[in-house]
Amino acid sequence: MIQAVFFDAGGTLLRTAEPVGKTYARFAEHYGWRADAERTEKGFRSAWSERTTGNLKTDSVLGREGWKKIVELSLQAAGMPDEFPLEDYFHEVYGHFARPEAWRAFPETEGVLRALQKKGVKTGLLSNWDGRLRSVLKGFPWSGQLEPVLISEELGAEKPDPVIFREAERRGGWRPGDCALIGDDPVSDRGGAERAGWRWALVSRPQRGLGEALASLGI
Repeated sequence: MIQAVFFDAGGTLLRTAEPVGKTYARFAEHYGWRADAERTEKGFRSAWSERTTGNLKTDSVLGREGWKKIVELSLQAAGMPDEFPLEDYFHEVYGHFARPEAWRAFPETEGVLRALQKKGVKTGLLSNWDGRLRSVLKGFPWSGQLEPVLISEELGAEKPDPVIFREAERRGGWRPGDCALIGDDPVSDRGGAERAGWRWALVSRPQRGLGEALASLGI
């Protein structure tokens, strides 16, 4: 019987307030370059794909340096000028995404967490994010229902590594069969849960949100 449901963060409970490419292009104007938002978005998606498949050789657990490389590749795809002040630009963009206003909760997030709480099911967060996530979560009152919150950069391990799943179990005194993970990524979320012996379900919006994912687990 599932006693605890953990959620991924980005793409599962939260999304960016605007497309990432649009944000990157908007901030580039602060430094005199009018980048094309669509090309920047494509560059970001390509860089993110390389990172999640392990082809982007940066930090082993995604942190500031890894994000800097992703941003750089995103801008290069849009034709970043040679003289562009990447360091200053990255510092500003990195800080922007640490703010709650840079993010939006999916419409069903709060209701789903409340419903699970009423059923007596514990809820937590298991995210391949960096420490900025804690400041982001402060802007969403429902985040107080998530305990424990495990962040890969803080633990030195990220999904699909079983280490982060074992730590989640330890925090609550649970066994693998007690836990489930709801995420959006087949590699880190589904693959990690399967390796750890957890149940799992993926969201695939707009067809399949949190409610449908939980229903597939019989919750």
